[in-house]
Amino acid sequence: MFDPNAQQNMPNMGQPMDPAMAYGQLDPNQRQAVAQEFINRFRGTNDPQAQQFAQMNPNNVSPQQLAQMHQHAAQNHPGILGEVMKHPVITAALGGFAAYELHKNMEEHKR
Repeated sequence: MFDPNAQQNMPNMGQPMDPAMAYGQLDPNQRQAVAQEFINRFRGTNDPQAQQFAQMNPNNVSPQQLAQMHQHAAQNHPGILGEVMKHPVITAALGGFAAYELHKNMEEHKR
């Protein structure tokens, strides 16, 4: 279960956190909800890798698989990553991580 005191260990806006480690902090129900968000959004793309992710069962997605979805979205579909980082589960459980990823994503796409 999520420990609200763990927020103290979250990175500040200048320090990255490994996505697999961040997603590892989610309980299975939270992971399922985030996976479903990625899956729903990947379904609307013409990207073969995204389509492979879209076929996954959200009930069985590991933190490492969520991290792979995250990385793929960050590199190829920044809008998808932005939407998923705004999901209530992410913002409640991993607020610092979500804020960092949104900030990083916005900065990279200004260039």
